[in-house]
Amino acid sequence: MSASFYLLLAIGLLGAFDVVYFHIYRCRLHSRPECRREVLWHTVRHLVYTLQLFWVPHLRFHGAALLMLGVLYAADVFVAWADVWEERDSRAPQGGLPRGEYFMHVVLSLLVGLYLMTTFQAVWPDRLLPTAIRVEPPAVPVVLRAFMTLMGAVTLAAFVHDLRRWISRPAAPAATNHELLARRIVVEALIPAPIERVWERSQDPDLHTGWDLRFSAIRYLPGQDARGFQLMEYRTRLGFGLEVTGWGRYLQNVPLERSTFEFGSEDPKSLITHGRGVWLYERRPEGTFFKTVFDYETRHGVVGELLDFCLFRPLMQLATEWSFETLRRWCEGDEQAVAHRRSRWRFLCFLLTRALGRKPGSGAARSWLGSGRAFPHPAPVAHPIAEVTP
Repeated sequence: MSASFYLLLAIGLLGAFDVVYFHIYRCRLHSRPECRREVLWHTVRHLVYTLQLFWVPHLRFHGAALLMLGVLYAADVFVAWADVWEERDSRAPQGGLPRGEYFMHVVLSLLVGLYLMTTFQAVWPDRLLPTAIRVEPPAVPVVLRAFMTLMGAVTLAAFVHDLRRWISRPAAPAATNHELLARRIVVEALIPAPIERVWERSQDPDLHTGWDLRFSAIRYLPGQDARGFQLMEYRTRLGFGLEVTGWGRYLQNVPLERSTFEFGSEDPKSLITHGRGVWLYERRPEGTFFKTVFDYETRHGVVGELLDFCLFRPLMQLATEWSFETLRRWCEGDEQAVAHRRSRWRFLCFLLTRALGRKPGSGAARSWLGSGRAFPHPAPVAHPIAEVTP
């Protein structure tokens, strides 16, 4: 089974690149209603490969137990055929498969064919043995077996995540190209407090850094621009003695209503080069509706774009949501909210629960990546502010 192991390892790594780069980053299949059925087949494939990534590095099937492997590999072939069939229609609005993805699929098909052939040759003699499922790892390094098991766990998590998202997402009309491509960070909260309190605690730099996990310090720099606004310096401590610096300034400030701002960083440790955003305040019977929409450009070329797409932007989204929830609790009257929620361990636990699919609680701050319109799923906030462009 050693040859099958190494082939499956190569298939898993190339398949992961295919999913992350082509399906998620470049084509954004989950955002396209016309790709809904194709995404379903990808979700089923996650389960099929989860089982393979778990059994190949650890188990051996004997006798009639080989029938389970036959069903598994038959399902693999069927899902692959159904996926290819579905791609013809789902990718037509995009002009078909990108050339790079088509080449990737050809390479993966060849590897899968070799993998199935070597696996068949390896297990065929086992049909004569008494029926059993035995723990019998292949002759490969333990580190690689552990790595393949980890790949199986990640694939299982992807299956659960995609299945929940596929089931919960209602069928929707085709979205515009603008809506598909937009990945602005949008966060909103309904805060049961006067708008004056929310304004003060979000505009004063000292108060702002108390609840906003993204910043360790904010201070005004000397001098003003032609509109009377001061440049601000932002600092964020990353740990292990590392710190990122940046700058920000207001573009427009309407008290108790709206603040438009731009920000950036010349620090090479920062992924952000330049961005713009807006804070919106709206007086409501229940208190204050507070919303932010912001976007930015990244450095380090394609590598920076991939890091931003897969890791940094979702992290920034959830850090902003966490901070808005801290502000909401503080303004509501919880004087310990700031002290309790500055803990990065608590934030890491929050990230883990969100990664496992937990949704914001009723009345809590919520966030998403999109164009800046109202929350894409039913939300407890009435009369949402219309789309805004930072």
